[in-house]
Amino acid sequence: MNPYFQHLKILVKKIALAFLIFTLCRLLFFVFNIHHFPAIKLSAFFYGLRFDLVSISYLFAPIIILQLLPFSFRNLKWYQKILTFCFYVANSLAIILNLIDVAYFDFTLKRTTTDFFGMIGTGNDFWTLLPHYIIDFWYDYLLLAGLLFISWFLYKKINKTTPKFHPYIKIDYLKHSIVFVVFTTLTVFGMRGGMQYKPIDIVNAGQYAKAENIPIVLNTPFTILKTLLTDKIELKSYFAENELEKIYTPEKTIIANSKLQGKNVVLIILESFAKEYVGGYNNGIGYTPFIDSLLNESYVFTNAYSNGIRSIEALPCILAGLPQLMNNPYVLSNYSSNQLDGLPKLLKNEGYTTSFYHGGANGTMGFNGFVGVTGIKKYYGLNEYPNKEKNFDGLWGIFDEPYLQYFANELNNKPEPFFSTVFTLSSHHPYTIPKEHTKQFPKGNLPIHETIGYTDYALKQFFKTAKNMAWFDNTIFIFTADHSTQSHAAKYNTRLGRFAIPIFIYDPSGELKGKNKQYFQQIDIAPTIIELVGNNKNIISFGNPISKSENRFFVSYANNNYQIAYNNYFLVFDGETTNEFYNLKNDTLLANNIVNELNQNQNYIKLKAEELLKGIIQQYNNRLINNQLSNDKK
Repeated sequence: MNPYFQHLKILVKKIALAFLIFTLCRLLFFVFNIHHFPAIKLSAFFYGLRFDLVSISYLFAPIIILQLLPFSFRNLKWYQKILTFCFYVANSLAIILNLIDVAYFDFTLKRTTTDFFGMIGTGNDFWTLLPHYIIDFWYDYLLLAGLLFISWFLYKKINKTTPKFHPYIKIDYLKHSIVFVVFTTLTVFGMRGGMQYKPIDIVNAGQYAKAENIPIVLNTPFTILKTLLTDKIELKSYFAENELEKIYTPEKTIIANSKLQGKNVVLIILESFAKEYVGGYNNGIGYTPFIDSLLNESYVFTNAYSNGIRSIEALPCILAGLPQLMNNPYVLSNYSSNQLDGLPKLLKNEGYTTSFYHGGANGTMGFNGFVGVTGIKKYYGLNEYPNKEKNFDGLWGIFDEPYLQYFANELNNKPEPFFSTVFTLSSHHPYTIPKEHTKQFPKGNLPIHETIGYTDYALKQFFKTAKNMAWFDNTIFIFTADHSTQSHAAKYNTRLGRFAIPIFIYDPSGELKGKNKQYFQQIDIAPTIIELVGNNKNIISFGNPISKSENRFFVSYANNNYQIAYNNYFLVFDGETTNEFYNLKNDTLLANNIVNELNQNQNYIKLKAEELLKGIIQQYNNRLINNQLSNDKK
C-alpha cells in the first residue's frame, strides 16, 4: 500500500476494533439478561451491527476527521498522541454506556435513554445509593476493566507501525482530500444508519426482531443519542377530530356511587410489588400472607396492570389517569407543567384534605413537585419524619414498619374526609430490612422476595394500629403497586406479564367486595375513586371507572412500541404498523405471533384494537402538546 495511505489502513482497523467492542458489549448484555430473551434469534445480533454503525459514526467522528485531515502534520508524534487520546475517550464512553444496561436493564426492561440522567439529577438518591450499587454490581466494573484492557491491547497492535513524516506535494493534497471527503460522507451516512430517506430511530429495531427482543438489536449509546435532544412526541392525525371523539376520548362523565360517597380514601402504593409475589393471585404461592388474607375481604381486580415500568412513571398514571406513552417520564418531560385533572384536586374541591407520604429523601423522583401539581396540599418526606436516625435504612429512607405506624398516627390528625397516599420503599433495591427481622421472612428465588415479606408484615402492623382509630371504619383503602419488577415465572416475563401488578380495594364496611376479571390499570384508579366517593362530575382521564364494563383495555409503551390488551388479544404497534398480535386465551406466553394468519373474527378484533390504540395515542400526544389535560383549560 502507498505509505501516504497508511493512515486510512490504520483508521479502518480502529473502526473494526470499535465494532468488535460493541459486539462484545452486546454479548455481555445478552448473557447477563438471558432470562429476558428466551426465544432470541442469531439474526438479532447481526442486525444490531447497523445500529452499532450509527453509534460508532457519532462517537468516533472526531477520530475519523482527525485521522484523515489532508495535511502532512498527521505524522508528527504529538498529533498521533491526540488521535490515541480521542480513540480512548470515545471507546471508553461506548463501553461505559453499554455496560450500564448489563445491570440496569433488569430493573427497567429497556435500553437506557436520556431520562436516566434526568433521574440522577432529581433528588440525591443516586449519589446516596451509588456505593451500594458498586458493591451489588461489582461484576460490571470487572467487565469494564476487561473491555478496556482488550481495547488497549488491540489498539497497541493496530498502532504498532506509525507513519513516518513525509512532506506533501500538490498531488498528495488532492489524493488525501478526496479520501477525506469520501470518508466524511460515509460517516454522515453511517450516522443516518444508511442511505434511506429518514435516519433510523429506535423504532426501526422492530423490523429485525420481535418487540421483546428489540433491546438485543439496539445498543445503549444509540438509544441515548436518539433521545438526547427531544421528548420525541409529535402531533398525530390518524383521524379527523369528529371521528376521533367517537373512537376514543379521555373526557369522561362520572356518575357517583352514593353508598360510599364522602368516605375517607387511603391510597397505598407498594414499591416494586409484582403480581407474581402475591400468593392470593397465584394459588397461595407467594410472600404476602397478610395481603392474601386481605384479598378475601376486598374487591379484587384479577387482571390488573401498571402503565409504566418505573416509580417515576407511576404517579401520573395513578393520580392523574395519564398513561406513560413516551420515552421520557412525564415528570421529566417538557409537558410536566401542564394542568391536570388530578384526583387530589378533584377531591379537594369536594372538601377533602389531601396529603402524600413517602419515607424517601425529599425530592426523590420529583414526587414532591408532581403531587403538588395534582392538587395534594401537603407532602411529607424524610425531612418531616421525627425519628430519622433511629429508623433510617442507611441508604434509601425509613423502613416500612415504623413509617407505616407513623402514617397511621398522622391520619388521626387529618380533618375528615381526607385523601392520603403513602408510598412504601423497603422493597426497593438494595432490599434492606431491619436487623431485628433478619431470617424472619422467606428468602425466595430473588433478592426482593425477603423485603416483600417484610413490607407485607409492615402492612399487617399498620392495620392492627389503624383498626383502633376513629377514622378506620369510614375509610376505603386502595392498594396498587407502582410497577412490577424482576420475574421468576415465565408467564410474568412476557411483554404483558411484566406489567402485571396487584390492585384491590378494601372497604371495612363490607359494601365493596368481590372479584373483577376485566382489564384494570393504574389509570383507572382515579376515575374509580371519584365514582366511589365523589359527586357527579366531568373529568379528563385516560382511564375508566369500574362501572364502565364495555371495551375495557390495558395500554402501555415499551421499547418504542405501543401495546394494548383488548378483548383477550394483545397487540404491538410501532406507531404506523401492527407487527405483533397474540391470542391471550390460547397463548399466555405470547409465543405465537398470529398477525399474518388471522381469521375473519380475529382480523376484526385486530382492526378494532388498532383503531382504539391510535385514538388513545392521538388524544395523548395532541393533548400533551396543546396542554388540554384539564377541564380548567377548556
